[in-house]
Amino acid sequence: APTTNDNCTGTLTGTTSDPLTYNTQGTFTITWTFDDGNGNSIDVDQTVIVDDTTDPLAPIAPTNESYQCLSDVPSPGDLTAVDNCVGNVTVTGVDSTDDSDPCNIVITRTWIFDDGNENSSSVSQLITVQDTTAPVAPIAPATENYQCLSDVPSSGDLTAVDNCLGNITVTGVDSTDDSNPCNIVIIRTWTFTDNCNNTSIVSQTINVSDTTPPVLTLPANVTAECSDDLSPIAFGTATATDNCDANPSISFVDVRTDGACEGTYTITRTWTATDECDNTVSADQIISTSDTTPPIFVEDFPEDITAECDNIPAIDSVVLTATDNCGTATVTVEETVTQGNCPSNYTIARVWTAIDQCGLTTTHVQTITVQDTTAPQFVESLPSNIVTECDNIPDAETLTATDNCGDATVSVEDVRTNGDCPSNYTIARTWTATDECGLTTAHTQVITIRDTTAPQFVESLPSDITVECDNVPDAETLTATDNCGDATVSVSDVITNGDCPSNYTITRAWIATDECGLTTSHIQTITVQDTKAPEPTTAFEEEISVSCTDIPDAPTLEFIDNCTSNITIVFNETNTFDENNLVDYEIIRTWTVTDECNNSETYTQTLNVSLDEVIIELTVGDRCYDDGIIDLNDFIGDLNTNGTWELLVGDPAATLNANIFDPSTLELSEDFLPQDGGIDYLFRYTTTDEGCISITEITMNVNADCVVLPCGENDVVISKAVTPNGDGFNETFDIAGIDLCGFTAEVKIFNRWGALVYESNNYTLGSIETSGANGDWRGNAHKSAVGNSGTVPAGTYYYIITLKDSGLAPLTGPVYLGTK
Repeated sequence: APTTNDNCTGTLTGTTSDPLTYNTQGTFTITWTFDDGNGNSIDVDQTVIVDDTTDPLAPIAPTNESYQCLSDVPSPGDLTAVDNCVGNVTVTGVDSTDDSDPCNIVITRTWIFDDGNENSSSVSQLITVQDTTAPVAPIAPATENYQCLSDVPSSGDLTAVDNCLGNITVTGVDSTDDSNPCNIVIIRTWTFTDNCNNTSIVSQTINVSDTTPPVLTLPANVTAECSDDLSPIAFGTATATDNCDANPSISFVDVRTDGACEGTYTITRTWTATDECDNTVSADQIISTSDTTPPIFVEDFPEDITAECDNIPAIDSVVLTATDNCGTATVTVEETVTQGNCPSNYTIARVWTAIDQCGLTTTHVQTITVQDTTAPQFVESLPSNIVTECDNIPDAETLTATDNCGDATVSVEDVRTNGDCPSNYTIARTWTATDECGLTTAHTQVITIRDTTAPQFVESLPSDITVECDNVPDAETLTATDNCGDATVSVSDVITNGDCPSNYTITRAWIATDECGLTTSHIQTITVQDTKAPEPTTAFEEEISVSCTDIPDAPTLEFIDNCTSNITIVFNETNTFDENNLVDYEIIRTWTVTDECNNSETYTQTLNVSLDEVIIELTVGDRCYDDGIIDLNDFIGDLNTNGTWELLVGDPAATLNANIFDPSTLELSEDFLPQDGGIDYLFRYTTTDEGCISITEITMNVNADCVVLPCGENDVVISKAVTPNGDGFNETFDIAGIDLCGFTAEVKIFNRWGALVYESNNYTLGSIETSGANGDWRGNAHKSAVGNSGTVPAGTYYYIITLKDSGLAPLTGPVYLGTK
């Protein structure tokens, strides 16, 4: 057992109750107790690590095997292994299957032996699965014979048996010898293929030979006109069906037997049906013909007409011909005359007759009515209607007439129709020509007598003018004369309102009227306008220089208009002040005055404004830095928030972002502690207000009075280990957590035998997060401590820390020193 030295004479013996027997893997702690025999003892822990690093001893791997089917492969057998340590060895069988080719599957079977201590060994076996056996085919079907290819059934369902019980693909293929389509030989082959392309085959022979003729169906026997369509289209076509040929060919032959005349005969139509293999059948259809249709005229018939006696068409002027459905036809024409009420009025009945070779006839009758329907005609040009003055009526002209059938006489007559006055009337002058048959022709000339001359003004006529509304002239006095009598003159004004009360138009009309109501008028247009804008009656300064702090109110101006008291005044004020360009600016005041007729004038007053500063100083309450952010806009009242904030005085560690001041970024330090008076801040806010520059300066104190420093025993953090090896971690013995409490630390460090190895009456308080940068002790020896190069040996040491002025009891505990 370990031994150590004691400060007194004697032997120090270490004992333990652990049997020192370890059959399993793990980490074990042995506690040694050293007793000096004087009732003094210490305990020391020893760590024992038991680690099993030997793999189990695997058995010999089974030999490789081959199988036809995957279902033939057995499950893994039980294998065992031997391990160097006490405990169970777990056996796991794992199959790794490469089935990328399902017909050549390779299985790697691996047994893994695990002793439970992260040690393992394994053996593998290779298993190959290949299916090389073809399916067992059934017995082939017997040979079969059929008339038609369509009678041959499709391949029947045949099945086969496979050794691996997988899917069998059955493919039926017909090999057809149709070099003689009427004697076809089919070899039907079934191929059975398993999943690995192993195949077996059976075949059947099928003979197809057509020896059956078609079945013929005839159209009925018929009686027809000789002119009818005697083809099968008109009287039906024979049809045929065949056991094999879907469309057997059909043909016919006609034999004609003439009758008593050309249009009467008999046709014997023999139909024959033949299939593709030349099997045939024939039968007769009888068609009897006769002529019962009369001939037909070729040309259009002449219509009934009425003709003058000297314009009767000749009988041979119209030539008609005829056709017959069964032969030729001839046409004859005759006419009969029936007298009327006079020699020039009568009727002609003209008859055309068509006759065919069998005596069948067709007739057409045209009636020609002969009449004298033409009235006599005037020889001279006929007088036209005229309008004339009452003293200029012409005498009647002498007219003569001719007639196409004899002489004609002409008479003339005047009929007067009075008008609305003695000088206004109408004469209807009619000339009438009459022939020997009482037919007449009349012409009427209308002579209109009118007083058409209007009266005329005597004086010069007034012209159009434009005047102001208070300068409209009175109407002038005009007179007139008329060629037929007296004339009177009247005058009237029509006012048309304009776009305003003082803008309008006077239409002044003078009308001269004679005794017959004929008038002459003259219109003068007088345009009345208001063209003058209102004018001011109040004096004002057009340009003023002022300060932005003393801008005068706009003056009240009064205006007058020449035409109306209804004046509209629009006041407007514009400002060139730009809050982004702090320079002097202008205020432009305008008065726009408009009368009822929209006559407008603008009067302007300009204020030259100098830009001055208005300064406001504010002191706000104290703030604790840990209370959160502060919106400085809360202190500026009704000022706009478009200005700029500046930090003039104070610790810039507290951030100012626009109007948001965040003192929480301050950190406690020796210069910033609770109850030390805090930090004074001065902020400046520059903006614009009512056309001037507005500057607000705010004074604020930020302190740490709301914070309680962590200066209790539970707040002290002391290093547990010191490793001064230059890696930047745990380089010094540190006391942290109470840096800002103002305590002075007295530190004493002892080795495990109680010897003082280090002492300080004013130890530097360190930081655990940056250990090695603040503390003093790095394992260096003090006074009579033993070590290498002034450093104590690695091991566990004990400290006593006294924090002066803290009111805390001394702090004690172990610290481990490592030198590697």
